[in-house]
Amino acid sequence: MAQLFLYMALAATFVLVSSQPDCTDDPNGTIYRGELAQTFSGKTCQSWNSQNPQRHSRTPGNYPDAGLGDHNYCRNPDSAFTAWCYTTDPDTRWEYCTIGDFSQECTNPECYQQSPGADYRGKVSTTRNGRECQNWTSQSPHGHSRTPENYPTSGLGDHNLCRNPDGEDFAWCYTTDPSVRWEFCNIGLPEESC
Repeated sequence: MAQLFLYMALAATFVLVSSQPDCTDDPNGTIYRGELAQTFSGKTCQSWNSQNPQRHSRTPGNYPDAGLGDHNYCRNPDSAFTAWCYTTDPDTRWEYCTIGDFSQECTNPECYQQSPGADYRGKVSTTRNGRECQNWTSQSPHGHSRTPENYPTSGLGDHNLCRNPDGEDFAWCYTTDPSVRWEFCNIGLPEESC
């Protein structure tokens, strides 16, 4: 009986993992249509049709092609960093899910602990779309106020490494592409202990 349970657990794990698109195919989780219904911190997702406990406008009627419906599966209806959901926890409005961008082959496993990446001090210097980051001390091609002088404890400096000085959803950088001001970076998920 224990062996049967083990086989069933392994099969369920395989189905969950195989239903997630490869990160290079869906880096933002916008085409994900799997059945993951839990956030990266383990909170249960709220149904997209429900307005309790979280009231919201991300409904199937407002986002008809986003895979929303009478379910609580992680989705990305609004081109966020990756798939996410509202939670059933009254104290946590929403959180990201481990969809798309978080697989080991698509992220840099450097360790950080704060979920928006404010404490990330790793060496990633390209965006999730492969654009090179602009140096934080440079004002070209994008002028900005996120400088080491204005954000002295944020890990900014005379480098182009991804950081999160201002409370964005994840670490990011200005890009060297004149037509794209900034983008998020692949830095993996936070860890409890580093």
